[in-house]
Formats: sequence, C-alpha cells, structure tokens
Amino acid sequence: MRAMFVLILSTIIAASSILMVGPQIIVIVPLALVLGIFFAVRRSFGSLVCFGYPFTFGLIIAWIGYKETPGYEQTLTFAVLVGVGLFACVLIAVGLWLSLPDRKGKEPVRGN
Repeated sequence: MRAMFVLILSTIIAASSILMVGPQIIVIVPLALVLGIFFAVRRSFGSLVCFGYPFTFGLIIAWIGYKETPGYEQTLTFAVLVGVGLFACVLIAVGLWLSLPDRKGKEPVRGN
C-alpha cells in the first residue's frame, strides 16, 4: 500500500515541477529549500522531498529542449539534465518512502 502511495505522490510531485516554468520559480525554489532546511533540522525525511523537488526542473528543461531543438536528445546537456531530474525523482521517492507511515500496528511491549 505504501509503495502505491509513494509512486502516485512521486509522480504528482515530479509533474508539478512544470509550475516552475516562468517567474514563479523565484518563489518556489527558495521556499522548497527553506522547507528542506526546516525538515532537515527536525531530522525528518521530508527534507529529501523538499530538496529533490527543485531539481525535477531538469526533466522539464530536457523535455522542452527535446521539443524545441532537433537532435537535442543526443547532446551531453540533455543527458545531464535527465540524470539530474531522475536523481531528484529518486530523492523524492526515498523521502516519501521513509516519511510515510507503514500500515502495520506497533507490536505490544512484552514485560520481562
């Protein structure tokens, strides 16, 4: 069940990086980084999600370059952007996996 939530939420978060196209990137990226620092100070794995989100923009830039420039998918820039974007997706998935609760109940504590 948790794997399904991680997959769905990771996809939604990565797809929402399209919102960073335009001047709103000036607000979104610093906000994500500040939230990432906040969660890191609290020792939460949610910081991985916040730190990974701005880097998913690499996938958006690679997609735009692919659509706009013929032969762009054969360049080193394209490969680097896709690599950065996929690394960000892995950060988001790991952060969600470690921060979402599993559906197992806690085992009762047995006395000595």
